Amino acid sequence: MRPAHPTLRTEADIATRDRRVDQALRVRQRGVRRVTALILFLGLAAVALVLLSPERRRERRVAKLSLGQDGARVESILGAPPATCTTGSLEHLAHRFPTGTPPAAAEDALQRMQRETAERWVYPLHDDEPAGCVPRAGATEVGLDEHRRVLWYVPVTGKVAIVVPEEFVSPGAK
Repeated sequence: MRPAHPTLRTEADIATRDRRVDQALRVRQRGVRRVTALILFLGLAAVALVLLSPERRRERRVAKLSLGQDGARVESILGAPPATCTTGSLEHLAHRFPTGTPPAAAEDALQRMQRETAERWVYPLHDDEPAGCVPRAGATEVGLDEHRRVLWYVPVTGKVAIVVPEEFVSPGAK
């Protein structure tokens, strides 16, 4: 017996139609469930890999840093610096500024950073990597002023832009 309204279907009509579709596609409910479970598993595995990657873990730790913090706070967050470096050249940071930073502003900021940075701390991404004054991909670099306060930092080299005071990249900043 069909319902009065043509768009309403009974449970029996729906079940019959589903069986016909399954037969036409040559699939069984058990197979559909397995494929669905496999897709869910692969999706969860991909999310876990992204969230648990060393870069993400480093980003979460470095997110606790802020400009002007004392070097002791940096050490409590990241540990003792494996590489303590003189200012040296900061040219490797020239292309690490946030997208949209005018080249002239980035150049001015680099010059100011060069003048005001007393030392740099470089933390390799993995403990088994050698620490050096030229940061490798994934490394964290922190620039400190003469009072051992955070002047700027690069959370994850090659992935995250440098964090500098706004006045370093503002027009007319010197």
